[in-house]
Amino acid sequence: MKSKFKFVIGDIQGCYGEFKNLLKIIDPKKENKIFCVGDLVNRGPESEKVLEYVMKHNIKSVLGNHDLHMMAMILGVHKIKDKNHTLHKVLSKNKRVEALDYFIKFPFAKELKVNDKKSLVVHAGVLPTWSLQDVYAANEELCEPLKKDPEKFLSDMYSDRRIAISKSTNKRNRQRYLVNVFTRMRFLSRKNKLDLKTKTKKTHKDKYQPWFNYQHKCLKDIDNIVFGHWAAINGVTNHSSIKGIDLGCVWGGSLAAINLFDNSIITVNSES
Repeated sequence: MKSKFKFVIGDIQGCYGEFKNLLKIIDPKKENKIFCVGDLVNRGPESEKVLEYVMKHNIKSVLGNHDLHMMAMILGVHKIKDKNHTLHKVLSKNKRVEALDYFIKFPFAKELKVNDKKSLVVHAGVLPTWSLQDVYAANEELCEPLKKDPEKFLSDMYSDRRIAISKSTNKRNRQRYLVNVFTRMRFLSRKNKLDLKTKTKKTHKDKYQPWFNYQHKCLKDIDNIVFGHWAAINGVTNHSSIKGIDLGCVWGGSLAAINLFDNSIITVNSES
């Protein structure tokens, strides 16, 4: 079966010019065989244009932390005073409700199949102890309540919940932890405790390692994990099956896409 997707694009974050430049290279015939790794909006100058383009061309993505924050701001339930956000034009547009409805259908994890290769796309990462079925289950634990009651879900999600917890113990804290794993994780302990403070490529905390340094159970059933979020590492994981594609476009780096057929990386330079 011919795959719908050929490329996965890294964190766009409102960098519309670079997004269009990249599309000219990877999708010159406008076949829209692309998927995104999340954080389509915020920090960059033209989030509203990115939104308009992806909705018009039916481009899909997994959810990133900035996408969730935008959704919360649209609903007026955000709990972080973000003075540096660049979502003013998104929030003032008549299409903001349409944007919410569009993004709310995005998953937190998505498996893409290209020929006989399987790639798992997430924004920040997955826990090393998770099997592929565990990833699916955790994704469903979040997607179902998000769609059912987005106002409650988005209001509750703001938390630095770092320690794993069972669903039966505290459902809200369990959801907060899973949101942080899928959309904010960088460093992780062997007991799956998150370090949500360190955003550089190295940490001085001995018990924490980059999440991709551990042996991942789900790689028994898929060929690659593709993620974004962590611009500081510039895509370097030193792992042949875990590919980082956030190259920090919004910070003056590059906007990247990975070709799922051969894992080659295509980039365009930031315009900022």
